Amino acid sequence: MAGKGGGAALAHIPEPQLTKFVHHVIDHVCGGQPVSYEQYRDTCPLDKFWLAVQETKNVVKEITLKKLTKEEVVRVLSALGEGRAGSVHYAVVARREELDDAMVRDALHSAHHLKDFDWNVKVSVSSDKVMELNEPLLTLHLHSVRGRGEAKDTCVEMTLPQVDALLQQLTQAQQTLTHMASQRPPP
Repeated sequence: MAGKGGGAALAHIPEPQLTKFVHHVIDHVCGGQPVSYEQYRDTCPLDKFWLAVQETKNVVKEITLKKLTKEEVVRVLSALGEGRAGSVHYAVVARREELDDAMVRDALHSAHHLKDFDWNVKVSVSSDKVMELNEPLLTLHLHSVRGRGEAKDTCVEMTLPQVDALLQQLTQAQQTLTHMASQRPPP
């Protein structure tokens, strides 16, 4: 969240430029150009400018993730006063859908994605503790990549009850995603 001082760095952005500044930060969070210091050179010291950018990014993310209400934003950005902190909140809420999409995109970009998988089944007939086991085991090799091609291989060996539990979880995940997709308004 905001650093010490409760919006002290953001308070260096003059009133007429505050909403525009917040929208420039939101543009950057959504994949656009970073905020340019040139527009604020005459009214805000460079070190306070970069602290204000970071403070704003943190508050934007917290509001977007629905962790901060308007009252909490006013408290977190206490150095701005209620009116200016409220305008920060309003600017973020006005662009919440765009911010949601950007955060999902960022999360997906940094997550590992399944590229390929291999599997085989074997029967374990005995172990050092049990003479006659006769238990089927599934060996699953997952090949995933992240972002710019960072590969990761994972090998998992599962018993029949574990395979059933995994299939049940995957089915529930698919149903949840289908439900979420049906709830999203059309573009």
